[in-house]
Parts: sequence; structure tokens; C-alpha cells
Amino acid sequence: MMFFERISSDPPQTPFAPQWDYSLGDILVKDIDLDVLSKTCLEKEKEIKKLPLSRSDGYTGLGKNSTTARFSKYNVLEWNTLETNKLKHHIYSGLVEYNNKFGFSLLSPLWINCWVNILRWGQKIKSHMHSVSPGCYLSGHFTVQADNTSTCYINPVNQLNDPEITEKENKPGELTLFPSYVPHYTTKHYSFVPRITIAFDLVGAKNGSSILIN
Repeated sequence: MMFFERISSDPPQTPFAPQWDYSLGDILVKDIDLDVLSKTCLEKEKEIKKLPLSRSDGYTGLGKNSTTARFSKYNVLEWNTLETNKLKHHIYSGLVEYNNKFGFSLLSPLWINCWVNILRWGQKIKSHMHSVSPGCYLSGHFTVQADNTSTCYINPVNQLNDPEITEKENKPGELTLFPSYVPHYTTKHYSFVPRITIAFDLVGAKNGSSILIN
């Protein structure tokens, strides 16, 4: 079952007052062996870093020597392991539940880009957003391995003077969905055990290394 946290504005009192209404959806996945998936991600790291760079590191600040900087050159869901196949299933079922919650029909066809973020001591993911294009849809991440870090979501309207932040602890096994336009960042990672998350974008047209999810 997915749990939703709604972030919405008070009713506007003038024609020019800003409005926002979006939700974070979380589900705890229990049938994925996180130790096996962590090992797979770390074994794939050197191979991924040999791939060409994407156009950027997604504004994450992780730099060129990262798996994130090649996010468009590979797809985690093509690794075809037992754990990544389970993850694909849970992303799809979460996507269906998220849309059903708000009474929307699922886009079809629907494509997914999926990459791994690996952080080491002192690293963090800087504030960024995945898309603000007319065709943007949903994004998400799955926490494989983390120790005392959080992902912080920024209200897209209230970002500057007194930003409204929703901070959520990264719990191993938790899958989160959110609208692609919502800015977010992470707290610093202070552990010698790598922080591993698998991130993804759901899009209505094929791009980069995207694959069909429905």
C-alpha cells in the first residue's frame, strides 16, 4: 500500500495568489534482497563509468566521475537480474496506485529512464529538478542502501525567501514517487558505506536509454 503526503496551498484570496497541490507517494518494498542489489550496483559502477557522459550530471553536483553523470547512457532495469526485475514490477504497480489515487488514467505508451546514484563520504546531491517540460510526468527513487540521510523536497513555488521543505528520511527498501517538476536535494552522506539509490523518470516518449514499462 502506498502512503501519500499531500503538499497544498491555502485557497487563494486574490486572482494573483500562487497555488500548488502535489503529493509524494511512498511504499515500502519487502521482497527485494537489498544486499544483493547493493552488490550488483557496486559491481556495475566501474562498467558504467566507462560509458560516455550524458549532457550533464543532472545538476546534482556529483560531477563527471559518477554513475549519475551517465544517467542517459544505460538503464538499470535492463540488467535483467531477479532484484531489478522485481523493482520494475514495484515501480509499475506504484505508478498505477499513484494515478488511481488522483483519478487519472495511466499514460500509454509509457517509457522509463532508470539510473543508479552512488554517494560516498561527504557527498550530497544538490538541489535540482528532473523536468519542467510540457510533457513532464512522474519521477522517483528507490533507496537501496543509506545511513542517516534524507531527501528534501522543495515547494516549487516557495523556493527563495523562506523555502518550504519536506524532509524525508531515506529508508532502505522505500520507493518514492513525485511529480518531475518538484525540486529536491539530499543531506550529506557521512558513512564509509556507500549510499545507493536508484532513480528514474517516467516519460511519454522514448528518449536516451528509456525502455517501455507498460
